[in-house]
Amino acid sequence: MKAVPLALAALLVSSAPPSPPPPEPELRTLSCIVLDEKGAPIDGIRPDEVAVLEDGVARVVARVEPDVRPLTLALLLDTSQAMETSYRLNVIDAVTQFLPKLPEKSQFAVWAIGDRPRKVVDYGDDVPAALVALKKVFPTGGNTLLDAIPESARDLKKKEGERSAVVVVTGLGTDTSNASQYQAVDDSIGKAGVFMVVEFEEGPTEFETRTRYDYALGQLTQRSGGIFERVLSTMGATQALSKVSSALRATYRVSYASGGGEHTKKVEVVVARPGARVLLASDRKG
Repeated sequence: MKAVPLALAALLVSSAPPSPPPPEPELRTLSCIVLDEKGAPIDGIRPDEVAVLEDGVARVVARVEPDVRPLTLALLLDTSQAMETSYRLNVIDAVTQFLPKLPEKSQFAVWAIGDRPRKVVDYGDDVPAALVALKKVFPTGGNTLLDAIPESARDLKKKEGERSAVVVVTGLGTDTSNASQYQAVDDSIGKAGVFMVVEFEEGPTEFETRTRYDYALGQLTQRSGGIFERVLSTMGATQALSKVSSALRATYRVSYASGGGEHTKKVEVVVARPGARVLLASDRKG
């Protein structure tokens, strides 16, 4: 085999296409919820207290600020027959304490999801009017939660604004949804910013319903960076919803210099405060 002349070898090397340059860093912004070990909001977080890791690589944090964008929220209430007594004794009162604690300038809609999903309070901020509407609802039928979540998420997506949430308040009685737990997740994730859940253990509990809800509600809260509160009784509804409102008020916007590129990266956010817990969506676009 003949050796390649040195001059020809040099020519081949010089004519080879150059390696593509590494992607330029780009400024990206994400939302996360930061709570202390008791579930209370942590205030006043500074950029020097925050670390952002992309695939384990530390990135420069440019800005950290509270998320003050107006919130649009869909509240889904289990109004199935299994909740008949608890709905009037505990749930309505818990909801009327929850709504005034939403972040400033919030707009909310309320859905009754017994028998079929229906919006009983359209988007607005009138808590007394919402209370009147809720008192007119008579629990009936089975729970249609897995149909209501995608429907309310699609409805939210039509609203203007960049910050949205679906809050679910449900028992574990008979589920009569047409959608499967998998369809409910696939048709909802990405259409609302975050999903929050309060689930009651009291009253009739069906194994099949629990299995379906464990998957759907667990996936939605985990993948959107929300919280999942399981309580033994509807008597704990006020406290559980207080934790939800605290989480909604504990949202920060974190801007950092990303490594760039189009591939979805594993992103972690760490806050250097004792007991700090960061909830961050694992499903992220761009």
